[in-house]
Amino acid sequence: MKFTHSRETLLEALQATLSAIEKKQTAPILENVLIQVRDGAIHWRGTNLELEVAMSTPIIDATPGEVTLPARKLFDICKSLPAESMIEFDIQDTRAKVSYGRSRFELIALPASEFPDLEDIQINHEFLIPENIFKQLFDSVGFAMANQDVRYYLNGLLLELIPSHVRSVATDGHRLSLYTHLMSTNVSDKVQAIIPRKSILELTKLLRSDNQTNIKVQLSSNHLRVQLDNLRFTTKLVDGRYPDYQAAVPPQGKIRVEIDRKELKEVLARVAILSNEKFRGVRLELGNNKLKVQSNNPEQESAQDEIDVLYQGEEFSIGFNVNYLLDAVNHLESDTMYMNFNSPESSALITDPHNDNIRNVVMPIRL
Repeated sequence: MKFTHSRETLLEALQATLSAIEKKQTAPILENVLIQVRDGAIHWRGTNLELEVAMSTPIIDATPGEVTLPARKLFDICKSLPAESMIEFDIQDTRAKVSYGRSRFELIALPASEFPDLEDIQINHEFLIPENIFKQLFDSVGFAMANQDVRYYLNGLLLELIPSHVRSVATDGHRLSLYTHLMSTNVSDKVQAIIPRKSILELTKLLRSDNQTNIKVQLSSNHLRVQLDNLRFTTKLVDGRYPDYQAAVPPQGKIRVEIDRKELKEVLARVAILSNEKFRGVRLELGNNKLKVQSNNPEQESAQDEIDVLYQGEEFSIGFNVNYLLDAVNHLESDTMYMNFNSPESSALITDPHNDNIRNVVMPIRL
């Protein structure tokens, strides 16, 4: 088996497939990338048995065949060679010779027959969505996913389809974020899929925020598959039932405060400096068109700042984890924002006055 490829195309294919290859694997074959020359293209595939990334690139000069090579070593070799290099591969049995000019590398190859396949996927649902919108669904809420929570179904993101919209939801039990995009989803009833955290993090790296072209999204009972031009991303889904997130989203509330988003962000960052390093608590005190933010720590240090807001009502105070508040504020886009409350003990619903698609919920803490 022989083929020649440009350095830039090789790096693109290897970078994509490496997103599915863990650095430490239990089986040597899982550290390799599958390379197949067939059907007028070169096909690349990497997997960790939970997710798989496959990509195809055009043939320059090749003879048909298939092999697996150590992905990271191959990527480092290609990266070390000069820009616009044409790199030659010559694979014989278990040895692969990689060369450019006077540079020579010899790698151990493993048989393609040992490379694992994800099981057959029986597609139940399929829809088209602009790539930038699909990325927005994940970017807007991903910060609220749990990480290594014993409630395994929270270590991921919920993708929900109903006939009129697609929605993403993430929560770690302390805060919740949801993003809604109105569109036809070709489903007759509600469909839910929990995508693992690792897969969300890798998929968002592959998705482009500046591309409005439709991509194909497919769902089976236990897989999600996304087709992006010449790249295909497949992941297993989390087997579990997501909690009733609607019950955790408070209504718009009796109390609404309109705040300059950038100003609040700066105040929270300043006051957080002297907050308790473990609990990261800050107290918000609302009065007549004023919002006071306070913090203190076990060393008897304290901080206080104040900003003008649009609020007419009774004075009250409420405590929050400042990191959760900052995450919610940072993932809005408008210059202003709303904080909605039902009582001093209730969760805060944080919304964008100019974008109804995104809603963030932060639960209070006692200080």
